[in-house]
Amino acid sequence: MNPFSPLVSIVIPVYNGANFMREAIDSALAQTYPNVEVLVINDGSTDSGETAAIAKSYGDQIAYLEKPNGGCASALNLGIQKMRGEFFSWLSHDDFYSPSKIARQIEVLSLLEDKDTILYAGYHVVDSKSVVQYSVKPDSVLSSSKLNLALMPLFRGLLHGCAMLVPKSYFDRFGTFDESLRSTQDYDLWFKFLRQGKIRFDSQIGVYSRVHPGQGTHQILNHNADCNRLWIGFLDSLSEKEMADLDGSAYSFLVRTEKFLRVSTTYSEAADHALALSAKALDNTKISVVMPFFNRVAWAVEAVRSVQAQTHAAIEIILVNDGSTEDIRALKTLEESDLRVRIVNQVNGGPAKARNTGVQHATAQYIAFLDSDDVFYPEKLQRQLKLMTEEGAFLSHTSYQQMDLEGNVTRAISSGTFSGDVFPRIIASCPIAMPTVMGSRQIFLDHPFPEDLEIGEDVCQWIRLTSMYGIFGIDAVMTKVRVGPNTAAFNRSKQMVGLLNIASFVSKDPFLSQYHRQIRSLLLDTIDLLETSEPAQANPASPTASLRRSIFSSIRKVLNSVRNHGVLTTAQKIRRHLGL
Repeated sequence: MNPFSPLVSIVIPVYNGANFMREAIDSALAQTYPNVEVLVINDGSTDSGETAAIAKSYGDQIAYLEKPNGGCASALNLGIQKMRGEFFSWLSHDDFYSPSKIARQIEVLSLLEDKDTILYAGYHVVDSKSVVQYSVKPDSVLSSSKLNLALMPLFRGLLHGCAMLVPKSYFDRFGTFDESLRSTQDYDLWFKFLRQGKIRFDSQIGVYSRVHPGQGTHQILNHNADCNRLWIGFLDSLSEKEMADLDGSAYSFLVRTEKFLRVSTTYSEAADHALALSAKALDNTKISVVMPFFNRVAWAVEAVRSVQAQTHAAIEIILVNDGSTEDIRALKTLEESDLRVRIVNQVNGGPAKARNTGVQHATAQYIAFLDSDDVFYPEKLQRQLKLMTEEGAFLSHTSYQQMDLEGNVTRAISSGTFSGDVFPRIIASCPIAMPTVMGSRQIFLDHPFPEDLEIGEDVCQWIRLTSMYGIFGIDAVMTKVRVGPNTAAFNRSKQMVGLLNIASFVSKDPFLSQYHRQIRSLLLDTIDLLETSEPAQANPASPTASLRRSIFSSIRKVLNSVRNHGVLTTAQKIRRHLGL
């Protein structure tokens, strides 16, 4: 026998309920859980004693109380006042329980360390003849991670008072039902409870909720207006943190709440209010733009001005000076004239270290990256933030345009079609451009850029992050990326160094190194580079030619090893010998 067997009080408020009340009381008395008491509260019925007669026919099987009519809330409150149980279970007079409703909930509660937890479940909707019409299942609406977030089922309309089991301590701490509310007293109180309490979902349905023309809510004047006021009050009461805890950000919570109110209820005023709040929340969502720079000050100024021109104003611009040797007074002038601009200085350590420094100094929830020779289009941050938060994405990137050294657009790259669960194929081919990326600051704090690499370090980061979070691709051009003879887009030597760096990074990682087919494809892709690269025409003894020969030699060794010994052996060799 389960040693946890608290007394449960089933409270049945009733007003002129002779039509369905007997089925409700019978279901309460038929509970397989033995330790229950049943309280029937007659809220001043005017049906010539029919309701009272049915209740009194049960004798001492129930506790029967009569009171002047004051509404459902007042009847429930009297029941709470008189109940002896540790847990409260509401049963409307026109609904009924399955025999195991209370037993199941006590079983679930017995397994919880914290017994001061509200339980809830779905419910069956029945007609006047008790025939099931459909079922409401919260686990078909909310993900498993959100079912037990205290306020989330309330804000998706999934709480049914009769499907809940509430510790009496909640009424002692937070009060009882507001008797001035004729039809919204339940959600009003659940909101107070769940802002500070705990909730747990159970998938087993034990309640049959009846829908019929004589239902109380159909008889109450101004019911819709009351509900609009209630929901508007909820939204105005929540803090930004509470909304973010529920749905990732205040904006995404409000967008989804507006959709729920618009589609699933008739509360259009509340939906309009949620829409207005969501627009304000998006405008107030801060983004940190991290931009490392090493010299190239004129381009860096152009890049900063493209961020200053963003339609999204809630930004900070963190310029990480990676040991520049040029005069940076033009950038200092921008810093002095715009409080959003901040220069952080570091000893030259390469782009990965500079980005990590910028992340450490960032204060926003989201971080966007920009290279010092690239520029954003004016709506880049606003559009990307909106789409990210609507999708609940931790990481995103977009399509972009390439421009030449003079700033002339040369072509568009539709990299934003690369989206979703892109791992492990990203190992062999990654189209993501650094200045198109925006993500949650926390993931970059938890997973810094690899600082031992100067070429290909961004791809290594995207491989690692997409293995954990996926990536949301947006096929819209929002950035211009500058390319020239010395950028990796055209410089084959840099491309080959980048490929070897990526191979080294992946092969050293215990998780990533198991994807042999993708690593092999990555390495074999260098064949085209090797075969189409012409030997240096300059002095064969020059440093450039020497570097080329070294790169070619390294690639040949890696490819021969892959062909002759396989990816795993090659990866082990790279771990031991490749120091890029």
